Amino acid sequence: SENEFNIVSTGRIIPAKGYDRLARIQKKLIASGYKTHVYILGTGKEQEKIEEYAAENGITDTFTFLGFQENPFPFVAGADLFVCSSRREGFSTAVTEALILGVPVISTECSGARELLGQNNEYGIVTGNNTKELYKGIKKLLDNPELLSKYKEKAGIRGDSFAAEATVASVQGMIKKLSGE
Repeated sequence: SENEFNIVSTGRIIPAKGYDRLARIQKKLIASGYKTHVYILGTGKEQEKIEEYAAENGITDTFTFLGFQENPFPFVAGADLFVCSSRREGFSTAVTEALILGVPVISTECSGARELLGQNNEYGIVTGNNTKELYKGIKKLLDNPELLSKYKEKAGIRGDSFAAEATVASVQGMIKKLSGE
């Protein structure tokens, strides 16, 4: 929606992904007067429980499950912010894809977050691994459009480092080094 700040996340809807956190954050954002909409791409056993929470708390119209999408990239590219709300995570392919698409990213402190977004939040924001800190990080971006613009630019720069040519060149360099060439 053009009239709302669009937040997107992708993944299996399971407790580890923290979408229940994102629902609580959305409730607080709406109550504080922010015009935000959260879109979740994926399916999983936790969806019904979160949908019940959304209905009980009046956020059903602004917290949307889009299900499995064969091509999630148009949804991510069209978002204002990508959020990784995970309690635990491997190296996040979804965060990497958001960066490649030039979408600003905020992530909880979980495996790979600092490697992707920078030790000092150079390319995105890494928050504490809890609802309160994630909310504060999202609110900070909503309240500071210049900061959001900065992270949009930085996401594109970081995303370029994952381009196929850069990755192939890095692997080739490593192979040459290992082979003594």
